[in-house]
Amino acid sequence: MARDAVPPAGSPPAGVPPDLAATLAASGQAHLTAHAATLDAATRASFLEEVGRVPWDRVARAFASPPAPTPPDLRPPEALTARRQANEAGLVARLTDLGHRLLGAGKVAAVLLAGGQGSRLGFAGPKGTFVLGPEADRSLYAILLERVAAAGRRASRPVPLVVLVSRDTEEATRAHLEGIRFGGLDPALVRLVRQGELPALDADGRALLAARGRLALAPDGHGGLVDACQRAGVFDWLADLGVEALTTFQVDNALGRPLDPVFLGWMLDRHATIVGKAVRKANPGEKVGVYGRGLVGRVRILEYSELPEGGAPDLVLGSIAVHAFSLPWLRRLLAEPGFMLPWHRATKKVACLGPDGTVATPATPNATKLEQFLFDLLPLAPRVAVHEVERAREFAPVKNATGDDSPETARALVAAEIARWHRAAGRPVPERPSLLPLEADGPDDLR
Repeated sequence: MARDAVPPAGSPPAGVPPDLAATLAASGQAHLTAHAATLDAATRASFLEEVGRVPWDRVARAFASPPAPTPPDLRPPEALTARRQANEAGLVARLTDLGHRLLGAGKVAAVLLAGGQGSRLGFAGPKGTFVLGPEADRSLYAILLERVAAAGRRASRPVPLVVLVSRDTEEATRAHLEGIRFGGLDPALVRLVRQGELPALDADGRALLAARGRLALAPDGHGGLVDACQRAGVFDWLADLGVEALTTFQVDNALGRPLDPVFLGWMLDRHATIVGKAVRKANPGEKVGVYGRGLVGRVRILEYSELPEGGAPDLVLGSIAVHAFSLPWLRRLLAEPGFMLPWHRATKKVACLGPDGTVATPATPNATKLEQFLFDLLPLAPRVAVHEVERAREFAPVKNATGDDSPETARALVAAEIARWHRAAGRPVPERPSLLPLEADGPDDLR
């Protein structure tokens, strides 16, 4: 076609496949076809390749679908409560033994959810590379990977580790892990998996642009782990290694303990498909997801925004995002035709290309992001168990630059835990307990 020729009415611009143009039009994204027409050939080809990877029909349905209603009459789930652990003679020892057997048989792998940036901390880079200190090599990655390595040493079987990263964090994460020598883990048993991305949408459901020829994309949430591992063949790799239980934990919890033998033993004892850790809520209004069980008996986690006004007084076990999943069950679930976790809508501030051709970050939320959550697997599981743990020992989130859930509060919690290990081992507590754990972890029976 000549440079100044006009395409026939109703036909897509040159270089835009007709089937893609039709999909975009049907999904309310015709503006992307029009934008492609303004790009040079090389940029247009790259842009259309990016656009073509998005499941636009599913995006349109997710944007238009109202949030799922909260199930009525939610009740507390069955749980291994702190009271039961303290009062039932021999219970913790029996569960510890079961968990050690599972670890010793090489049937456990861990997944570190680490796709996020440290923007709320005022930190430029993957959150896992944030140095919690006090030593310069005490990054969150170093602390958490060393605990995984220590669990493998105690079990005399190394624990495979999967690290979920995003496009923006993958390269820096890989370099950091190499720099800390994978925290003592065998690099052959560490896999980085990149989670998927979905377009950010404006108030009308139209995809935003990050720049000319580039969609404004955002990671698809920690639930994206499921599709990412399936695409990368990671679940098959773990199954070939003999793994039967897959534990998950968050990179911003400096006291995350996904390989706790009591936790794993409780999973075996209850023949559970999924088991999750919980802490007792600090107060009824605490903004944390809670465990609840519906009338049909299925356990789920409800976001605090889903709870009725005034909260739910009976639902006191809050999630700390540490779970263990049956890998054989998860693989069977993924084999079911059409299986997909639901997408949730979240309103966020997203830098985007404006009508004037410049990119700006708005002062107020301007976009809808679509995310998947791992906890949406819970209602699908035949049997879910909950394990209550002590907040001060297992929950030291690093989310904010100052105040609650900040590096300062996390450092204090980790130092207190390490001091406790010294006292329990009959050692004097140093004036300044290092964040390098005693033998990289504390003894399992010190509860």
